[in-house]
Amino acid sequence: MKKILFGLVLVAIINVHASTVKIESFANLPSSRDVKISPDGKYVSVVLRKDGEDLLAVLDIDTMKPEGVFSVKGKRKSVGKVYWVNNKRLIYTVTESYAWNKTQFENGELIGVDFDGSKHKLIFGYNSGDTQTGSRLGTKRAENGSHKIIDYLKEDKKNILIAFYPWKLQGDTWVSNSEIKPILYKLNVYTGKKIKVGYLPLPFADAIVDSDSQVRFSSGIDEEGESVVFYRESSSDKWEKLILTNFEGTNLTPLSFTKDNENIYLSANVPNGTRALYYYNIKNKTTKKLFHDETVNMTLYIRDFSGKRIIGIGTDLDLPQYYYLDKKDKKAILHKQLLASFKGSDVMITSATDDESKAIVYVYSDRNAGDYYLFETNTLKASLLLSKHPQIDPQKMSKTSSINFTARDGMKIRGYLTTPKNNKNIKGNKPPLVVMPHGGPHSIRDYWGYDWEVQLLASRGYAVLQVNFRGSGGFGIGFERAGFGNWGTSMQDDLTDGTQSLINDGVVDPERICIYGASYGGYAALMGAVREPDLYKCAIGSMGVYNLPMMFTEGDIPDDERGLNYLKKVLGSDTNVQKTRSPVFNASKIKAEVLLIHGAEDKRAPILQAESLMKAFDEIGKKYEWIKLNNEAHGYYDENNRVAVYKKILKFLDKNIGDN
Repeated sequence: MKKILFGLVLVAIINVHASTVKIESFANLPSSRDVKISPDGKYVSVVLRKDGEDLLAVLDIDTMKPEGVFSVKGKRKSVGKVYWVNNKRLIYTVTESYAWNKTQFENGELIGVDFDGSKHKLIFGYNSGDTQTGSRLGTKRAENGSHKIIDYLKEDKKNILIAFYPWKLQGDTWVSNSEIKPILYKLNVYTGKKIKVGYLPLPFADAIVDSDSQVRFSSGIDEEGESVVFYRESSSDKWEKLILTNFEGTNLTPLSFTKDNENIYLSANVPNGTRALYYYNIKNKTTKKLFHDETVNMTLYIRDFSGKRIIGIGTDLDLPQYYYLDKKDKKAILHKQLLASFKGSDVMITSATDDESKAIVYVYSDRNAGDYYLFETNTLKASLLLSKHPQIDPQKMSKTSSINFTARDGMKIRGYLTTPKNNKNIKGNKPPLVVMPHGGPHSIRDYWGYDWEVQLLASRGYAVLQVNFRGSGGFGIGFERAGFGNWGTSMQDDLTDGTQSLINDGVVDPERICIYGASYGGYAALMGAVREPDLYKCAIGSMGVYNLPMMFTEGDIPDDERGLNYLKKVLGSDTNVQKTRSPVFNASKIKAEVLLIHGAEDKRAPILQAESLMKAFDEIGKKYEWIKLNNEAHGYYDENNRVAVYKKILKFLDKNIGDN
């Protein structure tokens, strides 16, 4: 391990590469992730990827030699999230895929294992029940559903507290059950035996424990779609709605108790605006606003070493910025020191020993895919342990800068521009541009940080523009609602205006611009080609929606009333208006060269969406290129598929806007 002394210049980690980083280096899943230290500091756990499989390894902290390396039993099952529950015992969630669908789903199972691989046992999930032979005494009932770990019960070395969210069988598919309240269980991490200790007040509700591990706050969405918070004085009391008088905020969410259990931190939206942080005194029923950024939401939360108490919050406008609630807390002090040492990067303390002498620190930036360090809190020394993508050299990556511009109607819009280090495609100092609208589109936004797709495109000489157009999440209720009913109109204009601002500033080549996106981004890519036929030379739609009326009849969104209400809210109910804003019904306006990519198993945006657009093109004789992935859904998870797709995308871009 390379030792790095804080206060000195950090030693750069250099790998030897060919001049162009391979597509596989970007597209492959992380070679290591989820690094955590044991409570006594003797071991670190890490999920390692080898030969297309995720393995859970436990390493001796001094030698970094494996004490145990193990995988999930069962075809197409894999290690999900990993947690230490005591000095010797870990638990991990299980993901599962299918031959016809490579998407990795959390399947609700939880497995316990000792650090050396012994006592490996399924402790929760649909396969965890005992075979029953007449008597039900002493048996464990399997649970069809998902779970959340609520508390690790540090004083109890054998049990954890979980919330269980039941599923129901719909046809031949298990889906979330919106009619049953979550059950609270105390779960034995060795035997899998569980004790029911209560319920949460609403389906899908979250739970907040106090400093004594008692579940006393819960939040969720009621039948009217409104955010609701419940409170109880003790775990034996009934749940009651929390009503705050003379309170300005909406969409209230409890975050954490204070150490004395007398106060709780809450977040809420100020009227029509971004989220603020509040301090609520439970006894006096008074609130105090502690922090509010009028431009952007709080998105980052730092908890103390116990994991229960919030000690800091952060915002993501450019490089993350932090505000510390308890400036004397040891973790807050260390976090601030780490940020100062790893300048230009963001830092997360992912786990720590019980005595707080050692911690695992994760460091990433726009150019660094992420490194894990062992940090000694007393000596302020860091040792590089592992990199998520060791084949990615940060010095070869391109810089991502925040930008802002004023849209045609005066609204302030923000986004990110990544400018290529590689000058392969540059003519007269102006690179070609790929406009890359995000998916969602609501409640979703782009962030600063390492993005493998963006860096891959930049490595081939393309500038990349990411716009947080109106309707995006993270910038306040008013900003998000400004997109409702405006798919294909003002939301689209924001992308155009952002592109035009770069042209006007002489940043990119105006004759070589392509628009590419996935999901809603796929819709925006094709609608961009509809509305701005002379701006974009090519358009790439990946797993997109191209026929808005079809969204009300096909896919998993209209499966229930909530989904239909969402569609009516964001798209409106006028079918004729929806058609005017659909690429399928405007195919003749598209001049750009088109590439479509879709997974055959996509339930969110069914392949019928792409097929309807191709039919429209066929009817007018417009040529297009097409990739169908038979074993993928809404997202491409198979590494071979990712590589094949991006080889095609790069070839398509080079042909249309590259330096040919």
